[in-house]
Amino acid sequence: MPHGVYVDHHGNVFVTDVARHQVLKYEEGKWEEPALVLGEKFVPGTDDAHFCKPTSVVVNADDFIFVGDGYCNARVVKFNKHGKFIAEYGSLAEEGGKLGGMYVVHDLTINHGDRVVYVADRENGQIHTMSYKSEFTAIASVPGKAYAIDFIAETRSIAAVNISDHGSPSKVMMIDVDSNNITAVFPHNDSSFVMPHAITRLKNIGIYLGEIKSPFTIWKLSEVPPERETNARKSDFKLLNVITSQIPLSFVIVLIALACIPVIYLTIVVVIRCRRRSSGDGFDRKWVSENFCRDYDSSDEEEDFSF
Repeated sequence: MPHGVYVDHHGNVFVTDVARHQVLKYEEGKWEEPALVLGEKFVPGTDDAHFCKPTSVVVNADDFIFVGDGYCNARVVKFNKHGKFIAEYGSLAEEGGKLGGMYVVHDLTINHGDRVVYVADRENGQIHTMSYKSEFTAIASVPGKAYAIDFIAETRSIAAVNISDHGSPSKVMMIDVDSNNITAVFPHNDSSFVMPHAITRLKNIGIYLGEIKSPFTIWKLSEVPPERETNARKSDFKLLNVITSQIPLSFVIVLIALACIPVIYLTIVVVIRCRRRSSGDGFDRKWVSENFCRDYDSSDEEEDFSF
């Protein structure tokens, strides 16, 4: 069950799998087998060789790998490019306010210029700033739960999305990394998200936000260039359009009906021919056997069901 995806500066793709308790690295163009596997498949743990539902991964310019470990553990684990364990950072804290104290490490994003990793502590609604050498230096707070984050280098801000505990709309917030204050909230109207779970920003294009609850929507907040709108902030965004993966129920019913037509037709043909060729026992067994039966051997089964 993939949860987090990260593409490093070499084009390698890293995926966290919360069901397998692993982190997989795929080299560009070589998708058949992972080039590196961290963690033991289906075996959760708390030591330096195991994860428990890792949620997120980032890689710095020196190829060190930081893993958010995640749903069961409350830590960030660091490895070198060969997968050798270096250190782990953070501790369990069911209440916020303590540097490095986290409850659910749900997302990571990286600031290469300042050489820091930002850690979204979902349940405590906080974003921790952590240096490459494990020092936690600051905490920013958001209303409700902090689900996903992405660093925007041009504006020195973090795009964060929350889910409120008190029924107020979930929003995308811009957090200044120098002051740790929320500087803007989007969209400006009453639009809200159902259950946002992931966020990413593409330079000069906008912010994409994915939801994991019906209607499973992907939102796009389009970036507004300042020179095109006099009142626009440097990091302003507008809700441009909605891309949805929801399939209407009526469409599903039509597909099922279409799929049933060949089966119904074949059944009618068989019944008619069997009646025409009927003998004393009711049907021509030889004809049915020759036309609709096939002897399967073990090689057929292996070919049909192997994957």
